[in-house]
Amino acid sequence: MARDGASLEAAHASVRRLIAEKLRFLVPMTIIFVVGYIGLTGLAGFAKDLMGTRVVGSVNLGFTLIAFNYLLSWVLAIVYGRIAADRFDPLAAKAASETTDRG
Repeated sequence: MARDGASLEAAHASVRRLIAEKLRFLVPMTIIFVVGYIGLTGLAGFAKDLMGTRVVGSVNLGFTLIAFNYLLSWVLAIVYGRIAADRFDPLAAKAASETTDRG
C-alpha cells in the first residue's frame, strides 16, 4: 500500500476517477432499466386494455413489451461489458498499480 502522501493522493485520485467514470455510465443505464421495468409493471397493472391490444396474430402489446424488456436487459449488459473492457479495466489497473507499487 502507498505510504507517502504524494503517492497516496495519486492512488486516491485514480480511484476517484474510476468511480466518477463508472457513475457517468451506470447512472443513466440504471435509470433506463428501472424506468422500463417499472413502466412495464405499471402498464400491466393499470392499462390492461392497452396491454391486451393485439399486435400480430395472438401476440399482444404486453408480450411485445416483455420481450423488449428482456432485449433491453441484454443490450445494457453487453454495452456495459464493452465499456468496462475499454474504459473501466484500464482505469482499475492504473488505480491498483498506483496503490500497490508505490508502497
